[in-house]
Amino acid sequence: MSKKKLRVGVIGCGNAAKIGHLPTYQKSPLSEIIAIADPSEAHLKKVQDMYNVPKAYNNPDELLDDPDVDAVSICSPHWAHLNQVLRAAKNGKHILCEKPLGLNLEEVDKMIKAVEKNKILFQTATQKRFDYGFQYLKEQIMKKTIGDIFHVSIFWYHSMTDLGPNPRKELIEEIGMWRLTDERCGGGDLLDHGPHYFDLLRWWFGDIKSVYAQVRRINQSRVNEDHINIILTFKNKDITASFERSQAIFGDRFGEEIGKIHGIKGNYFFEVPHAYFLKPMKIQQQTRRKSLENIGKELPKDEWNLSFAREVRSFINQALDVSNDDVGFPEKWIPTIYDGRAALELVLASYESSRTQKIINLPLKKYTPPVWC
Repeated sequence: MSKKKLRVGVIGCGNAAKIGHLPTYQKSPLSEIIAIADPSEAHLKKVQDMYNVPKAYNNPDELLDDPDVDAVSICSPHWAHLNQVLRAAKNGKHILCEKPLGLNLEEVDKMIKAVEKNKILFQTATQKRFDYGFQYLKEQIMKKTIGDIFHVSIFWYHSMTDLGPNPRKELIEEIGMWRLTDERCGGGDLLDHGPHYFDLLRWWFGDIKSVYAQVRRINQSRVNEDHINIILTFKNKDITASFERSQAIFGDRFGEEIGKIHGIKGNYFFEVPHAYFLKPMKIQQQTRRKSLENIGKELPKDEWNLSFAREVRSFINQALDVSNDDVGFPEKWIPTIYDGRAALELVLASYESSRTQKIINLPLKKYTPPVWC
């Protein structure tokens, strides 16, 4: 194994960086955080002090031009991704980029050209693949433990009903208020959270054939949608998947995330803990011969093996060109820029389906951005 350390720069010091990227880079013996960038002086100072980072920039371009930086985690708002990816690629820096990769497919196609031209590593940060629970389900699906799958259903919400004119400061910081109020987002909760399960479902069952969606804005004070119902079919599998995602449902602050996988020989039921909680996924298996059996209790639950950590560790190993065996996640399963593009295409197809009230077949041929009046 190489003894070289990956010198990392992190752009954006918000929740994604604080929960998913910075802690793992600091803990890994194979990486060191040498630079951070954020327009907020308060965010910069807090992160710089916490992780003892030598360089802090208000302008991310200065970090991307820093010759001491080998690789970057792009955790900025998604409207900023295009220019940052292009600049990083031009400067030969490997990239771990948060989803969604961009606002439209034209942006991502420009990224792909830059990545291919400069021959750099690009990993899409759809970390759900790296959860031990979802990996276990992938492996069982491949083994046909419950036979051929015919239906999957996902229900996932965070309770962000009416925040009112003066929401609490700590709540604003926690949710990233720009996601709800900034018109530059180009989309709302579907664009923000949809890529997670679109990527997961493609990983489990292959390319998606069609999309039928109902995309709604329940809270009129928001600039974009906050409640989604989607039906998906697959190109090479006789499977139907339903995905319901919401920020409009009244309930627990951290919400609920549950799913069901139905096969001809049995079922899987799973419940995903919030990213803030150090808990393993709860998985139950039901077959004709056995009643509900708990599987998830055997899954690792330490910080080093959470999905975010395994995602970042895989990126470090790829960038240093060393084995990913220590993560226990096959390299062929690590999400690429092409996976990120496919997930975004499904988001846009869902918008188009809701706008036209029609089933949209992939690949997406036409897209009109949603407008909420």
